[in-house]
Parts: sequence; C-alpha cells; structure tokens
Amino acid sequence: IFAVKANTFIAKEIEEYIDKYEICSKGEFDICNNLNINHQKMVISGVYKDRESILELISNYDDINTYTIESINQWQLLEELTLKYNKKINVLIRLTSGNQFGVNEDDFKEIIKNHKKELINIKGIEFFSGTQKHSLKRINKEIDYLNDFVEEIEKEYQFKIDEIEYGPGLPVYYYQDDEFNEDDFLTEVNNALLKLGKRKVSLEVGRSIAASCGSYLTKVVDLKSNKNGNIAIVDGGINHLVYYGQTMAMRIPHFEILSKCDYKEICNYTLYGSLCTINDILVKNINIRKLALNDIFIFKNIGAYSITEGISLFLSRDLPKVIIYNKNKELIMVRDILKTSKINIPDYR
Repeated sequence: IFAVKANTFIAKEIEEYIDKYEICSKGEFDICNNLNINHQKMVISGVYKDRESILELISNYDDINTYTIESINQWQLLEELTLKYNKKINVLIRLTSGNQFGVNEDDFKEIIKNHKKELINIKGIEFFSGTQKHSLKRINKEIDYLNDFVEEIEKEYQFKIDEIEYGPGLPVYYYQDDEFNEDDFLTEVNNALLKLGKRKVSLEVGRSIAASCGSYLTKVVDLKSNKNGNIAIVDGGINHLVYYGQTMAMRIPHFEILSKCDYKEICNYTLYGSLCTINDILVKNINIRKLALNDIFIFKNIGAYSITEGISLFLSRDLPKVIIYNKNKELIMVRDILKTSKINIPDYR
C-alpha cells in the first residue's frame, strides 16, 4: 500500500508496482481520480473523515470498497451511509498505538461485538505507529503486540481477522554520516512478519520507497562572506527542501554540484536559501570546491514529503517545476512553475 501523501506526483508512475493506495483526504482522492487510478485499489483512510466527502464517495462510487475506521463516530457514519445508499464496503479498523490515530482496544472490541454484518465487512486491522523506525526491536515488539491482539479478538469473539495492514515505518537514511545496510534490515523485518502466520499482510509504505525517487535542483545566485565565513545563496530554500530530522542544517545530506568552472580550491561554505529569515539554511559548514555563480546543487532523496512539507507560501516565492523521468527515459514536466503570489494576494470582492 502506497501512502499517497508521500508524493502525489509519482502515484500514477508506480501503479503497476503496488496493490493499494492509502488516501487520507478528499484532495488526495481527487488527484488519484484525475489520474484514472483504479478505484478498487483505493483505501479511504485519514484521522478526519468529513461527512460531506464520505457521502460523496459512497453515493457516487460503487467500486471504492475499502475504508478505514479511526473512531466510533467514523464507524457510525459509515453504518448510516451504507444503509442509506445500500452499499457494501470493506473496512479495516485502525488500532491506535497511543497517538491521535485509530481506536483503543476497548472501542475496537465494541465495534466487533456490535457488528451487524449486513453491508459492512470488517476484513482486518490497520496499525501504524510512526515513521523512520531504526529499531528492529521496536518493530518486533509491534508485530508481537499485533499478533497477540488479533488472536485475542479471534478467540474472544470468534471473529476471523483476514488481513493486517501494518505500517512498519521503514527508515530512509538521508545524511552522509549515516550507516545503514538496507538489505539486512529488510530481511530482519521480513522474518518478524512471519510471526503473523498465514493471514494476508499488507505493508503501508511511503517515505521508504518514494524518497529515492526525487532530487531537488537549485542554483547559486550570490556569493559573499562575513566574519563567520563564506556564504552561498541559492534560488530555492527551506520553502522547497525539507529533510526529516534536519535541525538548522547541522547534518549534511547527499548532494552533487554541477558547474561549468574547474576550480580546484577547497572552501568552507554555509548554504542559504532566498527567504528573508535566518532559519533558511540548507547546509552549514561544508567543505567543497570553490563555488561560482550559476553552479547547481542537486540534493538527493527528496522524493517523499519534501515537495509538500516546505513552507511553500512564505515570502511569495515561486514553487519549482516538477519533472518526471520515466521508464522510457523521457523527461516530462508534470507541474510548471507556480507563482504563490497569486495565492497570497488579498481579494476584496
């Protein structure tokens, strides 16, 4: 299952490689619908399901058949609307890990106990506790908890749980000082999942497969120095580029530099963006060859969240183009430069 929020721009490109899409808002549904993504591959999720949006989906789309439940209120809403429109749907009940998502164990059991089995088919459980999990011990503990809870439900209520949707929060290592053997890590995760037996297990992934799909290019537009050292200003900034876990640019992400110059001298730079805030720092104190105007920085692993998590409207700077490099080795522009000034202009009508 691909979490669409990780990167809407690659949703269509990866359709043949995934089984389902996790859709957490009406906006994400509209995007996928416009891309002609198969409705049967959609799982309508999200901590907030407003009545208007769910009513539209249930009343107008017969082939969207899977929804998640994150509260008793959501359960009652789906019961009401499926009865009103005589629609059969499947649901996954999301079990909370202690945060705002999902229902607690008691509410989960209450839903199972009072389930009328008329139009709603409870086919499984959903569990996701967070992202960037580096600890195999934590993942093993979560899988053990899920297995124990499912066995308890099946024994206490004679209710078969056919599917477990689990978000392992697989990590992405963004920085140059990270050490990580992905193959070994994934092998251990796979071994842990075997404890769930013969039930169907769906893995919800987003960051872990989308991150490596994108790079961000930004150009050096000014060079100067002060008492603290050399400064390079680029035409982008933190309104475009966000790395998970980055704090005031103290860690160095993976990047390349394209240049027409052939300088050999090594210099120390701090790389700033174009926003008028002292917080707009991309990389601090990096030793690289001497820079020139129009040199291009290529920041790697920005395919997940970065393109949407930046403070895009700040200072009314333009949003960058988005270009897809497809399997036919073609470059296709899927979004042109967007002028955020159009959004920030007051409308006195």
